[in-house]
Amino acid sequence: MKSNETKTYGSIRKIKAYGACGVILGLAALAVATAQISYADEATTTPNTATNLPASQPAQTQAAKQTIAQANQAQGTVNVTVDNSQVNQAVQQAQNAGVKVVQDATVDKGTTNTLAETQKAQADIAQDQAKQKAAVEQTTADYQKAKADHAKAVEETKQKNAQIEAENKALKEAHDKASQQAAQTNQAVDQAKAKIKAEFPDAKVTETTKEVKVDANKTSYNAYTKVVEQVKAENDKATATYQAEKAKENKDIAAAKAYNETVRKQNSANKAKVDAENKEIDKFNKEVAEHNQAEDARVAKEKAQAEADKHKDGYLSQASVQNLIYNSEPNATFEVLTPNSGYQALSSDDKRYEPQEKIAQGKFVGTVNLKQGKSIQVKYSNLQNSSYNGKKISSVVLTYTNKTKDPSPKADLGMAFFKDPTKTFWLFTTTNSDTIPTEVGIDLEFFDDKGQKISLTKDEALIGLASLNNDTIVNGANAKRSSVEQVRVDNGEVIEITGSSVKAHGNVAYSDTDNHFKSAGSKFEQDDWDTGTSKNRYYGSAVAKFKNVDKISLTSISYKRPTVWLAINSEIAVPKVPTAPRYKEAKPHKTFTPEKLKEVPTPKAKLTLVKVNGVPTPTYKPKEKEPKAPTVPTVHVHDYKLSTRPQIAKAVENADKVNVNGQYVAKNSLNRFALQTESLPANRTAYTKLVFNDYLPSGFKLDVEKTGEANKGYEVSYNEKTNFLNFTAKKEILDAVNKNRAKEYQLGALSVWGRPQNDAADYENVFEMVVNEGHSKGGYTRKSNKVLIHTPGKQQPNKPNDPKNPNRDPLKPEKHNYNAAGKLVDGKEMLPEGINYYVSKWTNRPNKSDKSGKEAIAKGFAYIEDYQDDAVTPLESRFQVKDAQGKAVNGLKMYHVLDCKTLSKALNDMIDRSGISPKGAFYMWVAEKPEEFYKAYVQTGMDLYFHTPMQNKKGFTGKYTNQTFQVQFGNGYYSNVVVNHVPELKVQKRVYNNLGDGQNLDGKLIKLGDKFYYYLDGATLPSDRGEALKEYRFYDDFDEKGDEFTGEYKAIAGVDIKLKDGSVIKAGTDLSQYAELKYDKAKGIAEISMKQDFLDKIDNASEFDVDAAIQMKRIAAGTFENTYKNVVNGHEIVSNTVKTTTPEPEKPQPKTPAPTAQKPALPQTGTASGIGLSVLGMILAGFGLFGLKKHKEN
Repeated sequence: MKSNETKTYGSIRKIKAYGACGVILGLAALAVATAQISYADEATTTPNTATNLPASQPAQTQAAKQTIAQANQAQGTVNVTVDNSQVNQAVQQAQNAGVKVVQDATVDKGTTNTLAETQKAQADIAQDQAKQKAAVEQTTADYQKAKADHAKAVEETKQKNAQIEAENKALKEAHDKASQQAAQTNQAVDQAKAKIKAEFPDAKVTETTKEVKVDANKTSYNAYTKVVEQVKAENDKATATYQAEKAKENKDIAAAKAYNETVRKQNSANKAKVDAENKEIDKFNKEVAEHNQAEDARVAKEKAQAEADKHKDGYLSQASVQNLIYNSEPNATFEVLTPNSGYQALSSDDKRYEPQEKIAQGKFVGTVNLKQGKSIQVKYSNLQNSSYNGKKISSVVLTYTNKTKDPSPKADLGMAFFKDPTKTFWLFTTTNSDTIPTEVGIDLEFFDDKGQKISLTKDEALIGLASLNNDTIVNGANAKRSSVEQVRVDNGEVIEITGSSVKAHGNVAYSDTDNHFKSAGSKFEQDDWDTGTSKNRYYGSAVAKFKNVDKISLTSISYKRPTVWLAINSEIAVPKVPTAPRYKEAKPHKTFTPEKLKEVPTPKAKLTLVKVNGVPTPTYKPKEKEPKAPTVPTVHVHDYKLSTRPQIAKAVENADKVNVNGQYVAKNSLNRFALQTESLPANRTAYTKLVFNDYLPSGFKLDVEKTGEANKGYEVSYNEKTNFLNFTAKKEILDAVNKNRAKEYQLGALSVWGRPQNDAADYENVFEMVVNEGHSKGGYTRKSNKVLIHTPGKQQPNKPNDPKNPNRDPLKPEKHNYNAAGKLVDGKEMLPEGINYYVSKWTNRPNKSDKSGKEAIAKGFAYIEDYQDDAVTPLESRFQVKDAQGKAVNGLKMYHVLDCKTLSKALNDMIDRSGISPKGAFYMWVAEKPEEFYKAYVQTGMDLYFHTPMQNKKGFTGKYTNQTFQVQFGNGYYSNVVVNHVPELKVQKRVYNNLGDGQNLDGKLIKLGDKFYYYLDGATLPSDRGEALKEYRFYDDFDEKGDEFTGEYKAIAGVDIKLKDGSVIKAGTDLSQYAELKYDKAKGIAEISMKQDFLDKIDNASEFDVDAAIQMKRIAAGTFENTYKNVVNGHEIVSNTVKTTTPEPEKPQPKTPAPTAQKPALPQTGTASGIGLSVLGMILAGFGLFGLKKHKEN
């Protein structure tokens, strides 16, 4: 093989070379070889298996702990000056205007902790100063205005008083006139009353007083005077009218008294006549009582008969009494109550409805086209034959409602009304739906001769429901029409007639079977029952019963019926229904009512005269007083006091200046602690000294040079031992701070650059600002907030591998070996030339949501497979790299490195910096574009899986190992070491004359024609195997010129074999049933294979060994050698070679004394304990083997 050979295949680069990776890498390789011991023994390491910077984070210094504990604390203050000159100027102007000014105590605004609080306090002060100034100025202005307003008001008061005097004079004149008119009117009333009494001594004269509303003002007085004048005129008119009425009334009283005397005489004669007639009435009433008793007996008898007949066809199924008579009203008068109903009256000679009128034997009075959802109300008066419970019914009101729900115009219904309400109406429809019926609601309300509604009480009223057709077959044919008539009893109940086809379906009466044709199942043909005179008309009928309702409510329902006649009356299609008792009424006694006397008129003429109320005395408006001079006002003012504690803030950023506070970053990545001071407030005290102190976190390595370069305005000192960093402001910084203290000033941020040196670590930090020697010397000391960054891998003791905290997982790769079935075989025995299906995990989960900068990402990402190249051969064409979701991984370039010298300097530097030292040849996958790889897999926490199958090399036996490494941000981490073992397999061939005699004929003679046995001692496979048995085969290529296979063979268990079901095949068991033979006679090859279904049952935890025996016949003389192969899962193990000799047969010789036979040599058993010959001796004829046990030669 060439010592240095490079081949390129697309994006996969393979470098083959032999040699070391250099002195440094060679030393590191030794470390890796003992990694599990050295790393595990390192007391200061982390759970992460680091190969560089492996130490755990040192404990924080006491000073750092104390600073962190005091985070956000402040001691001392900085004074802030307050300018109050504007308030003072306003005070001076107020005093000049005569305002009294009081100076209050100074207001302490306290101590602020942030610039925002200081700015707010200053703003509050400024706002309060503005309020003070505004209050003082407003008070001054108000006082000046009040003095001017006073002078003006004095002049206006004088003018108003002159006006008041004029108004009071006019008010007095109006009052005097009104008072005089009232006195005159009341005096006239007294004079008229005296005059009437003199003319009519019985005269009734009343006197009232009219309260005329009047207020004590000029307008009201004038209105009052006009009203009083009107009252006086009305009194004069009333007096004249009374005089005329009183004269007529006296004349009428005299005439009435004369009439009454005549009437008294007539009344006496008429009373004697009435008394004689009442004697005859008493005789008649006795006869009526006897008749009514007979009626009660009749009804009781009929009810008993109805109860007995209710199970007979044609009789009511429920005994009921008919209290309603409503059968015929031919003389009824018809009227429509609904306005704008569309009703059209029919003339008496209209022939259009003659067929229907002939069927019903009645005349129509009019028609209407009733729209869907609309109603029409009609009234029949002059009823002469109807009654309920003996009470005459004089009129009935019917309300029809179109309830059809057909959405088409077909839902409109034509209706014709009969003159006789008991024949009711005829319905015409075009609805042709099987599912949407024609529905008409009918309400009947009965009224007596006085127009009072007659309610149906507990005495039931029966309505016949007749001619309810169900015609589902046309002329007996099979064409269905689905034509059905139904009546729903909306506020009563349905009573069935026994034997009727019409049934009660809840409160709906209809026949649910055909009742037209016997051929369709009807009891009668339609013509046999559907007439008014048929004895079978009960067959299409039912009865509706109503009681305790104030009206009868029914709904006619029909399916596919172009016309429907519905007659609502009390006629019932049964032979007999008990009727209500027909009581006669007793006559009442006649009474004598004497003719009334005329009422003698009572004197009614009256005279009412009206007086009026007086007027109130006016209230005169007083003159106004002159206004008082304004009071001198007082204002209060105060000064202010303010101090502050300037705020500072600490941030932490990666090298790209991205905030990483509380985030995870890579070990040894460059990060910056930013020390930011809040803007110093305006009007601050002078700064004589400014110092910043920072006790850096343990394990955080300061970049001294970069930090000094970033903070040139400060003297920077650093104690590496204590990790203490100090910044002292130079003169130019102090000068800038103090230059214009009336304005705010912003100090530049300080930068502390460094790198975290430990895995699984937390780096928490606080810095301190000291102003003017600090609080102990009258200055100010302030601690910042805490900031924190982490490196991944620090596990929580109570929550290891918490799925919600991936950054807590240890950062270490993982390696395992699997067999072809995907079962874990770490530490197990592997067969020669077997395949190791290695799967390695590149652990990215701990870096999920990592916030490292580009500087750390640029250090690179790589994965290294360090295999034992003397033991295995990589099956490179079958290598795969997949992510945790099973998708192929992009962006990795693979190198097969046989010598580190063939790698680029950049890759060698990466390996060198990572601390990884592979032994011998190895594979290396490198992220070609680190930033893209970082975003796709590292920052997303996507673990990657490397499938790297490798085959055990032919001839290799013993222990072999495999380990992987990953490079994360340039840092190295090692995996667990996977250890397996390949056993050395041995087989042996022996020759037996008989299997039972135990003498090995190897190197001995076999007679021509003798039968003998080749014994094939198979390989013993160790227990705890990592591979399943797919092949166990004996291949014997014998010399067919000298040997002939007899066809007999045997397979025997060489050791105890455990099966997967837990059963055990004992050593020596005949396994021939699990073996199969292939024999090529021409080539002299006998091949015995264990069947696959048998091998599939073998437990890999069990030791395994099978031996075979094949019977031969020697067919030629000569020396013959034989070797066999034991093939295990494709691996061939070649046996020793056995040699036997067969001499030529002796030619016939003269008989001579037989020589003494030479004693045969002892069999050569060598060092092998082999199969015990005594055991073989137990094998019976036909190869019967029992309890065979064998030991292998070492």
